[in-house]
Amino acid sequence: MPKTMTRGKQQILLGYLPNRTFDFERIAAIARVTAIRGEARTDLNSVMLLRRIAEEVGAWQEDFRPALRDDVLRQPDRFIYMDPRRVESELFPKVLWCQNRTCGRVFDFSRNTRLPKICPSCRRGKLVQLRFVKIHRCGALHPLLPPNCQRCNSSSDMALDTRGSERVSAFQWICRRCNSRVGVFAGHCSECQWPDQTLRRMDIEVHRAGRTFYAHSTVLLNIPYRSMDGFLGLQEWPALAAAKCLAIPEFANLALTDFGNGARSQQAEHDPGLSGTDLDNLMRRHESGEINLETLVAEMNSLRARRVQERRSASPAGIVQALARQTGIHGEIWDSRSLGQEMLEATLPLEIGRPTQINIEDATSATAALARNLGLARLALVSDYPITTATYGFSRADYQPNHCRLNPFPALRDYGGRTPIFVDQVQADALLVTLDPERVIAWLERNGCQPEIPAGSDSRLSRKAYFVKLLSNVPLRETLREDRRAERMVFGLLHTLSHLSVKQTALLCGLDQTSLSEYLLPRTLTFAIYCNHRFGATIGALTALFEQSLAQWLTAIGEARRCVYDPVCKDRGGSCHACAYLAETSCRFFNLNLSRAFLFGGHDAEVGDVRVGYFDATLGSH
Repeated sequence: MPKTMTRGKQQILLGYLPNRTFDFERIAAIARVTAIRGEARTDLNSVMLLRRIAEEVGAWQEDFRPALRDDVLRQPDRFIYMDPRRVESELFPKVLWCQNRTCGRVFDFSRNTRLPKICPSCRRGKLVQLRFVKIHRCGALHPLLPPNCQRCNSSSDMALDTRGSERVSAFQWICRRCNSRVGVFAGHCSECQWPDQTLRRMDIEVHRAGRTFYAHSTVLLNIPYRSMDGFLGLQEWPALAAAKCLAIPEFANLALTDFGNGARSQQAEHDPGLSGTDLDNLMRRHESGEINLETLVAEMNSLRARRVQERRSASPAGIVQALARQTGIHGEIWDSRSLGQEMLEATLPLEIGRPTQINIEDATSATAALARNLGLARLALVSDYPITTATYGFSRADYQPNHCRLNPFPALRDYGGRTPIFVDQVQADALLVTLDPERVIAWLERNGCQPEIPAGSDSRLSRKAYFVKLLSNVPLRETLREDRRAERMVFGLLHTLSHLSVKQTALLCGLDQTSLSEYLLPRTLTFAIYCNHRFGATIGALTALFEQSLAQWLTAIGEARRCVYDPVCKDRGGSCHACAYLAETSCRFFNLNLSRAFLFGGHDAEVGDVRVGYFDATLGSH
């Protein structure tokens, strides 16, 4: 009779993925996941999802992700998006170890369907699965098998002796027939020819060790449904999303969905004529003798021309032109789909996510004063917002780009051989925090940077657009060095503040720190904090914090200048696991480019001394 376990979707997306081993607690066995069954999701915008995955895996050279190359990720039909429902598994490894200490023989039953419970050699020892496996950074997973004895030319009498140690280097294989001994070695990987000769040897690990499997996933705070396809089908959609996010005047009374059917583009090329109200007003003035017939005709022509111009200005092409003119940034930067997606993610929560914002400019509010003192331009709670987690691959032995191979999950025959991406979506609360761009610019200037503000017709928009240009095409998943001083300082400021905010959120809302994640939108100087599992997402922990403890939260962030390892941590860059690091499930930028110096002043490992921290009261609010 099949045995079952019950697990949540988020547990599946992290711990029960194809090719991962786990302890099957119901039958005290070790198993390997062979497949995940579920329901295909057809309501997700696959193009946007794959674009985000491509952005994240872009840190890997294509040789290290051959099945997730850029050209593959531009083909949505090669993937199937699965909402997990059931996990299928098999016993693995079928390598059994006699627990009789005088025997200790290891047997390979990989080809057997039924496994014995008692050692066939000593007839007394209980057989258990060998908990050790061999892994390689290419993704290979092999059972640890006994070698042939060089004297007896057989493996049937080989026993594993741990010699009372937990370190594999101390283990030995012992032949019970001739008593010869040999060390335990994994050997070279037979599935690949790793380019670095020194890294071709496999590693031996306990099957449940973290190094045996790293899940790679991405998160989208929003992923537009099919209802956004019309808008996303426009060639100008990235620039339109940027115009909406930057709040140019031409977009003041428009929504992104107003451009979805293409009618606005077509109408811009036609004479709209005059409205009934326009004609009534002109005729009334003519009948009253205010204007004569010649003036009436002239004003009708003038008004018609003005209406045509207004319609053109509100068309996609007109808005793109206004965006370039007012920000001073021209060219291909506004065509970037990556930028457009980031701008959408900063904008849509405020349009469809039922936001609750504090009025930063409220002079009578103590909470607003705290937010201004921290240099915030916006602080909002977005309720019941769809947070989508998509798990697209795995690695072994390492998770850093180009130190391992990034593998997709096995293709599904039931879906025409398409590659699965496992997705889960929950309606959760998220805290959105945006920095004041004027204060960030002042902070850069006080620390010796001279921001090159674009020469646009609207200085306010030009200064906001400066950060769009600064952080575009910057490898944020790598350590930014001194030659990118401004980029490191701006991104490091946002990233560090986000991490300290997550830590203080965990303390105040009662959730474990690993249950919270950050979501960075660097070019908009925005980050979000959300709960990354279903239970925490539905209990309203962030809502309670926003409604009841917001002042306490802001105060705690502003006072988080110390680390238990100071002065050593402070002198070495101001970031470590005790003060600024988050778990790998919470930070998708590998805990890079962090330093408390950006917030409080001090020494950064790359740019050196930061004389003025962003929280310095002398910066004031802008």
